[in-house]
Amino acid sequence: MRCEPGFAARDLMGVRNMSDVSVLGLGNMGTALAKSLLASGRSVTVWNRSAEKAQPLAEAGAEIALSVEDALAASDIAVSCLKNHETVTELLRPVSGKLTGKTILDLSTGGAEEAEELVDVLTEAGADWLIGMINAYPSGIGKAETSILCASPNNVWDKCGDIIRTMGGASDHVGTTPAAVPGLFAAMFTARQGFMFGMIYGGAVCRRAGVPMEVFAAQLPVTLGMAGSYAETFRRTVPAQSYDKSEATLAVYLAALNDVLSTFESTGTADDFPRLMRDLTQSGIDKGLAAKDLTVLVEMLSANA
Repeated sequence: MRCEPGFAARDLMGVRNMSDVSVLGLGNMGTALAKSLLASGRSVTVWNRSAEKAQPLAEAGAEIALSVEDALAASDIAVSCLKNHETVTELLRPVSGKLTGKTILDLSTGGAEEAEELVDVLTEAGADWLIGMINAYPSGIGKAETSILCASPNNVWDKCGDIIRTMGGASDHVGTTPAAVPGLFAAMFTARQGFMFGMIYGGAVCRRAGVPMEVFAAQLPVTLGMAGSYAETFRRTVPAQSYDKSEATLAVYLAALNDVLSTFESTGTADDFPRLMRDLTQSGIDKGLAAKDLTVLVEMLSANA
């Protein structure tokens, strides 16, 4: 890759001065990450396949690496922010010989399997790793309220936590396995979208039952208001695996779900979502959990998996 005139390019024959951090990938998010690191006073080297994207960062004080190898040589710590974990793996596998002793903080997206493959490549090459999930748009990078949730060995977090918090002040360490961050993303996405799909099915049954959508929509804040108590029940029961002191047992939920399903059926409304909830609850009761809190289904589902 050639740099355009005026770029502060590194010498391919060697690194003149080590940087604090290298950033691999200068899309909107990668650029925002690099800018926040520069704003913190850290020295930064950046690399991107399209060199012209680096020009504004060069003007802001970043040094521009001509190659991935050059970027890795420039810093002991590199932040990667590409399309996904698989793309990072494809980028780094051919230069694995340059990874020994390095620490790669991958803030790309991807699933658990892809994260594990990337970590395998890094570990085999003698590099430390961190997998992070950015919970913000690029405009939020560098702000105190922005969270980057990270998984890594504890010693890597101890070493790099301050760098992560420069890019997101509310960032935290949530696990020590590569699958921890993709798993947490899947869990949070499922919880949020569970409510969205619940509203969709709810809207459908109201339409079939002749309930005006304005009436249903006006009641949604009331329903959403119960989410806090649901979260508190989850916090009280699941971490401690204590499901015996329940205000609403599986048996109670089953009765309500049977009523709900009956209404879906009688109105001729598609009932996949409420039927799933009813069937899961019935399965828990069939396993002898009728007197337990509904959250005990976490144990049942994870055991099935």
